[in-house]
Amino acid sequence: MIFDVVKAEVERARTARHRRLVVVTGGDDKKLAEAAAEALKAYEAAGGGGEGLYMFQPEFADANRRMNYFRDAMSGTFLEVDFRPYKDTPKLLGTTYNFAVLDLVNDLKPNDVGRLGGVVRGGGLYVFLVPPLETWRGYVTKFQSTLLVPQFTPADLRHRLKERFWRSLYSHGGVVIYDADRGEVLKGSGIDVVEPYEPKRPEPPEKAVIPLKIYRLAATQDQVEVLKLFEALYSKPKRKQAIVVIADRGRGKSAALGLGLAGLGHKLRKAKARVQIVVSAMEYTNLETLLEFAVKGLEALGYKPGLEKEGGEIRAIKASGIFIDVVTPYMLLKRENADIVAIDEAAAVPLPVLYTVHKKFDRVVFASTIHGYEGAGRGFSIRFLKYLRESKDTDVHLYEMREPIRYGPGDPVERWLFDVFLLNAEPAKIEPEDQEYVKRKEVVYLKEEDVVKDEEAFRQFFGIYVQAHYRNEPDDLGMLLDAPHHTARALALPNGKIVVSVELAYEGGLDDLSIDQALRGLKLPGNIIPDRFLKYWRLPEFAKLRGWRIVRIATHPELQDMGLGTEMLKKVEEEARQLGLDYVGVGFGVYDKLLKFWVRNGYVPIHLSPERNPSSGEYSVLLVKPLNEKAEAYVKYANVEFRRRLVHSLMGPYSDLLPTEVRLLLEDWGWDIDGAPALSKNQLDRLVAYAFGPMTYENVTDAVYMLATQYFYSARTRRPTLPEVAERILISKVLQARPWKDAAEAAGIRRGDLMLVLREIVKVLLFYYYGGEFDVPLFVVGTVKGKD
Repeated sequence: MIFDVVKAEVERARTARHRRLVVVTGGDDKKLAEAAAEALKAYEAAGGGGEGLYMFQPEFADANRRMNYFRDAMSGTFLEVDFRPYKDTPKLLGTTYNFAVLDLVNDLKPNDVGRLGGVVRGGGLYVFLVPPLETWRGYVTKFQSTLLVPQFTPADLRHRLKERFWRSLYSHGGVVIYDADRGEVLKGSGIDVVEPYEPKRPEPPEKAVIPLKIYRLAATQDQVEVLKLFEALYSKPKRKQAIVVIADRGRGKSAALGLGLAGLGHKLRKAKARVQIVVSAMEYTNLETLLEFAVKGLEALGYKPGLEKEGGEIRAIKASGIFIDVVTPYMLLKRENADIVAIDEAAAVPLPVLYTVHKKFDRVVFASTIHGYEGAGRGFSIRFLKYLRESKDTDVHLYEMREPIRYGPGDPVERWLFDVFLLNAEPAKIEPEDQEYVKRKEVVYLKEEDVVKDEEAFRQFFGIYVQAHYRNEPDDLGMLLDAPHHTARALALPNGKIVVSVELAYEGGLDDLSIDQALRGLKLPGNIIPDRFLKYWRLPEFAKLRGWRIVRIATHPELQDMGLGTEMLKKVEEEARQLGLDYVGVGFGVYDKLLKFWVRNGYVPIHLSPERNPSSGEYSVLLVKPLNEKAEAYVKYANVEFRRRLVHSLMGPYSDLLPTEVRLLLEDWGWDIDGAPALSKNQLDRLVAYAFGPMTYENVTDAVYMLATQYFYSARTRRPTLPEVAERILISKVLQARPWKDAAEAAGIRRGDLMLVLREIVKVLLFYYYGGEFDVPLFVVGTVKGKD
């Protein structure tokens, strides 16, 4: 029975270059595997062929049984099957197959399904193997097992992801559901008529700067239009030129970038001996397609590009004067010169890095996925594009690619994939009356059941994350739905529109065994704040307190800077108190504007990672707001020790922190740091000689350092009032020991002014702390002379 249904579905789908999804369900391994094979035999009978995938979890005995049953049942067909473990899934991004069988019985990992949901070309077939929902609810998948933390047991896991998955299969067209145990089709595809689709041949321009050989490699008209944009980068620009390309996954964005860089590099090479192109992304794997097509483009132009690889990945391409270097965004910031800079999946790159790249280079290409596994979000195109357009020295060229390459427009499998994992979720449309609600602070605090159970509310909730500067992967959705320690909260307008989204994680309440293991160095899954209190500040009793860590918080992009974030924190903290929790905390990559928001709302820094995150390139900071006196005592101790450590680490691991960030991390909470160093008689004499006379700074660095330490050790009520620029100077020049030029730039002051102002700062601190211990007139008449 399944044979006839699938054959008819594949024949219909092929006319539109669409794909179909067959879900085989049942509890008998052999029947499941044989039904999957029967579906593929129907695909072959409908004219399908070529190579496909069979994905499974080899560590499970039943998965191996099904794989062997399937292999036996496929004998006699001409289809080629590549049997792969799910751990190979990341390697399959960008590859194309004719069909794919996904054994999901042992695991439903959203990232795997999201990645593999784009590998089958139009006219192809997906087959999923799944147990009946009631059976599936009865055990823990491999993905779910990763969501457990010490405070919870497998019985606490939720199964909402499986339920959502099943509901989506029944509610979407293009999906056939077959019960292998009963030999019965439970649901047809629901698509009886399809509109034939024949992709249009792309039309290169009649005249072009980039060689027509490059244009002829374009697969769609969208790619042709992107190549046309690259021509704006050819002439030496009087103004900065920024190209922004956005697209859903599978539109050939990265391929177009690679071809454009090859063609433009070729044209620039005619005018200069060496063309330097730099490409960047947060993950090297995101650049594979771009580099592949850059090589194809260069080869089409007659070059023989040489590849430099590291760990099997391309790090550089060299082709007769054209050099393409592959670097991370933070390595890019250290580059001084480049003819062209291209950043792919730019929405995953922190905004401050993108701003700096734009300022440093004149020809820049930013490209990013809108919807898809990469989950970049429209926040990039909305927020960053606004910044670019407001830059008075920049011409911006924007293009959104819409035409799919692997399959036809309106493909039902893509639509199902986007819906089930909310990859295409959008926030609510904001009207003028909504702005008025916000101004009047008319908002409603929603708990998890009000958010997750309402599909429209949940889409709006997640859509805010998509438009925020978050990298949203399908696994994030799975964690929110199933992890027992994660929960959602939201602010909504009276009309139901979600305007702030928050994801919380329960932490703490740990038993003695878990605490002892953490003190011995073992990792505490999911308990980031207690873990740091244990390992860095050796406070075992804090881990018994209970709190919430804010995993994500985002405001609707059209309603930012209107106080909604602060309002949301008040609601969360109020609920936490009602529940008897001891604290609310947060962790994120240090960025001065974001840090200012949290400090302003009473969140106290207690830990800073000793090195930058290798992916984001940022230092990770943890802040905690105590909700009672007991928690406050621990937070006070941790903050005092944190500030002491930070002050004396600014010459070392934190020498590249921005002074504005350091100021916020050293914010005074009314707590003195004990043990401020006292100046010796000689140090005091030399400081006076520096402040009022000819002695140079280089002769008193030790004393000025101790004076600056004394200032930052003191509570604000027990230290002189210095302007912000003075504190930035003390941080950049004295505590971080930057060279004069770098210190001036970091402090936001001219170098010559820095030297003068620093002397004045020292005078103020001397009079405040040691006013009665030195006699200025003695020095003025010549007691101390010279530089030594």
